[in-house]
Amino acid sequence: MVIALTGLGLVVFVVFHMLGNLQLFEGPLALNRYAAVLRDMPILLWAVRIGLLSMAVFHIGLALQLSMQNRRARPLEYTIHRYRKASIASRTMAISGMALLLFVAFHLLHLTAGVIDPGFADRRDPEGNRDVYTKVVHAFQNPFVVILYLVGQLGLGLHLRHAIASSVQTMGFEHAGLNRLLKALGPVIGLIVVLGNVAIILAVFLGIVH
Repeated sequence: MVIALTGLGLVVFVVFHMLGNLQLFEGPLALNRYAAVLRDMPILLWAVRIGLLSMAVFHIGLALQLSMQNRRARPLEYTIHRYRKASIASRTMAISGMALLLFVAFHLLHLTAGVIDPGFADRRDPEGNRDVYTKVVHAFQNPFVVILYLVGQLGLGLHLRHAIASSVQTMGFEHAGLNRLLKALGPVIGLIVVLGNVAIILAVFLGIVH
């Protein structure tokens, strides 16, 4: 239940994070003002960061614990192992989760902390706000960075595809008339988030946003 709740909390953040970043298409002032508004509320910003970190720690820690319990429950593998209903997303949750963890760590060091690419960390726009727009545009002109982010989106999409429906089911939200809709939540939300993020990456890389 805790894994499900923390997972859904992280999904909500991922959706709003993508929606906020789409302001890149409105131009430098829109994105930089959006980032400035967040930084002008340090108490709320750090409360959200601490909350997200706590949810991530609980989610990852308990997921690993549950996985180890499952392995101990059956120390011997099946002689014949055939999947009947399990999707690729459900069978690769551990792999996509680890890939996603590595990607998030890279993303935080890259665009949030500016450790990997510090060149634009202190740059300001004409209004005196941090020039997040130029930092993002500079980042996604690098083919290597683009490939890393696209691979990260693949992991994110696979994880969301199964995680949302699984979390909803774990919390007991099941109804004969709504099961198809609930099962579709994961693929639909995952596709929307991934398409939004990929649109940002490719728009910069292809020179549509510059």
